Amino acid sequence: MLIVSRVLAVVVGGGVLLAGRAQERAGAPPSGVVIVANQQSASVSVIELPSGTSTEIAVGAGPHETAVTPDGRLGIVTVYGTQAPGSQLAIIDLASRRLLRTIELGDHKRPHGAVVLSSSPYRVVVTSEASQRIAIVNVTDGRVEASIPTNAGGSHMIAVTADGRRGFTANVGAGSVSEFDLTQPGFVRQIAIAPVTEGIAVTPDGGELWVGSNQLGTVSVLDTKSGAIDTTLTGFRTPYRLAISPDGRLAVVCDPPADRIHVVDVATRRVLGDIGALGSPRGVTIAPDNRTAFVTLGSEGAVAVVDLVERKVLRRVSVGASPDGVAFAPAR
Repeated sequence: MLIVSRVLAVVVGGGVLLAGRAQERAGAPPSGVVIVANQQSASVSVIELPSGTSTEIAVGAGPHETAVTPDGRLGIVTVYGTQAPGSQLAIIDLASRRLLRTIELGDHKRPHGAVVLSSSPYRVVVTSEASQRIAIVNVTDGRVEASIPTNAGGSHMIAVTADGRRGFTANVGAGSVSEFDLTQPGFVRQIAIAPVTEGIAVTPDGGELWVGSNQLGTVSVLDTKSGAIDTTLTGFRTPYRLAISPDGRLAVVCDPPADRIHVVDVATRRVLGDIGALGSPRGVTIAPDNRTAFVTLGSEGAVAVVDLVERKVLRRVSVGASPDGVAFAPAR
């Protein structure tokens, strides 16, 4: 296992400063740990804020998405694979910055989207593209507790309500979403959305589901109670990834071919503004402060720390090659 540590210089505005200097600016990001999946480096980067210290940890071929446990102790990485399908989760100890173990998922190959459900025991729900299922994995015991069919092809990303009771997959091939009961695990329904559905996010109360269409360049806002599309937002090239702030007020749309992210008011469905000059923004997560976003930049090999309120980049931190999924654990 290759581990490389370094303290990185970061870009703030137009100049290069040490990582700690960013905290002197208004709207500086919260303290904590950022974990990034580096697809082409077969690794994850674990970054400590505000120092900017980064540790790169080998996890296996083709890591795609990351998640963190609510207590901030563990990072979970889906090892999707490259030409050969992957079938593992890599479990990272965030305090010691080391690979604790890998969990073999068996027939649940091509694991991709992941959301943590609980800390006692640690449980995570993961999509499996190859098996067209989602798996609820007990990370503490290292076993699959439940397996539910999505009944659709290309089940890629997953969004989960804040209470952990409902989950939704974006089914790229089917142009749909599938809904699941995660408390008494089972398939609920499939809803047609638009061609090539991939980016997905759910409001904290579970009332709205936002789903991007890579083909049409739209974001559909679905009423989860009725199953009807309430609004369709346009003006994007490829709404590849979506995130909604913990307070449910702001949404972020990553648009890689446009090299920008869009900040949207959830209540009014109005685009508040864009942040450009970002090299292929891919993964995104929003901190509990509801204003700081961490965005992976695929063509730059970096993570951008973004103030969504002032709509500016606070800093960039270098990571591995082709960064994709990103998660954040606040300091405790």
